[in-house]
Amino acid sequence: MLNFNRTQGQLPNQKKHSKVQTEIIKGFVKNLSDELLVLFKQRYMEAKAFGEKDPKSYLILEPGRYVNYMEIFPRNEENLNFSHGDGKLFAEDSYELDPRVDNRDVKMVFYPFELDDKNLKPVFTYTYHFDEGKRAEEDSKLDAKTSEMLLSLNQSFPDLFETFKKRYKEAKLVGDDLLKSGPKTPVFESKIKPNDACPCGSGKKFKKCCANKLN
Repeated sequence: MLNFNRTQGQLPNQKKHSKVQTEIIKGFVKNLSDELLVLFKQRYMEAKAFGEKDPKSYLILEPGRYVNYMEIFPRNEENLNFSHGDGKLFAEDSYELDPRVDNRDVKMVFYPFELDDKNLKPVFTYTYHFDEGKRAEEDSKLDAKTSEMLLSLNQSFPDLFETFKKRYKEAKLVGDDLLKSGPKTPVFESKIKPNDACPCGSGKKFKKCCANKLN
């Protein structure tokens, strides 16, 4: 990830770069010309304007893939910033778009609230289950420090459960639109072996077809 202040960072869900990859990236950033940086800024503004107008133009429907709510609804202004102790944190909430998957949960990543820091590292990740039993099980795995952060979030947003349910439904509706308008990626109910014929009907082996779309 290239920042416009000529620094580079790594996305939270991205695999750690190898030593060789890191050196290549550093070299690219170091030798980046002013003209190319301006071009990147122009492309960024164009992509952002287009994305805000039609988020479905870049959203991809893949079973098992969670998408940040701000990516689904870029014009949304309801953030999850909250105070904790002497500082502030913010949470990102992501949703499974596929309406055929009844997951009923939200994937969350918590970050320190630092306006000037372009290389924020996540404090912790958490799965918010709508089912109280599953949520209690998830909470039992947290240490005391993390539990306190989660408590601060719930105190700042008393209607958090209702907020997540609303966003969950909105995300599924977007997924339903994508399902109707785009290529179909099947959901597999039973275990399929790599060398079995792919259920999508392509005639290829599962390992060389839709198995790649689920990874």
